[in-house]
Amino acid sequence: MNLLDALNLSKNSIVSLTGGGGKTTTMFALGREAIEQGLKTVLTTTTRIYCPNNKETAIVAAKNSQALFSGVQDKLAAFPIVVAGSELTKHNKLVGVDPQVIPGLLDAGADLVVVEADGAARKPFKAPADHEPVIPETSTTVVPVVGIDCLDKPLLPEYVHRSEIVAALSGAKLGEKVTPEVVARVLTHPFGFRKGVPAGCRWVPFINKVETGRDLEQARKIAALVGEMLPCRIVIGASALVTPVVEILDFDRR
Repeated sequence: MNLLDALNLSKNSIVSLTGGGGKTTTMFALGREAIEQGLKTVLTTTTRIYCPNNKETAIVAAKNSQALFSGVQDKLAAFPIVVAGSELTKHNKLVGVDPQVIPGLLDAGADLVVVEADGAARKPFKAPADHEPVIPETSTTVVPVVGIDCLDKPLLPEYVHRSEIVAALSGAKLGEKVTPEVVARVLTHPFGFRKGVPAGCRWVPFINKVETGRDLEQARKIAALVGEMLPCRIVIGASALVTPVVEILDFDRR
């Protein structure tokens, strides 16, 4: 199964990705799947992302919202995916847009909008700081991403972004190994990956980088713990693979 179906995304969806462990890879995987379904897609951020360079993607950077919308509309006429931001830095990073701008991207011709809503310093696991995440209120789905490769790593800044906040939210001590319990507590904590989720918005965790039987066993442990704490749908897979979804576990009892 692909990610679009696993996450129940459809035309006019606005999906915000939070967490660590492959958000950008997941964002572009969603864009590629959207092409296959004939959906015009805008990928954007409310923080910063590295600017891609491929033939099927166009870049639009404009600080003025009307100029941004106009540029997106023009590029979508020729490209199936547009990456949009407010400006492009000399280090090839695309600076994010104001969250209030996001709905206008649908009006500019996008069928699907995917937003990277926080940063993780290339770490597989994190907890949000006070200013994070920046999730647009118009998001229809929020997907917290966790890389399974965070497990058994020491809870230290070298391996976990904002490790001191992870420790505070999970009750673990700095330097201890990251366990499924630690991940589940941060995922479900109101100041962890439930933070900033708009009312009425779907929340679907994605456990990423699951490529082996051992990975799947560990991902299932995390999912079972999350499901006990907060009934929901959980997607397990690896967004870098051609078939990115390994398993879907649905603990939503409503």
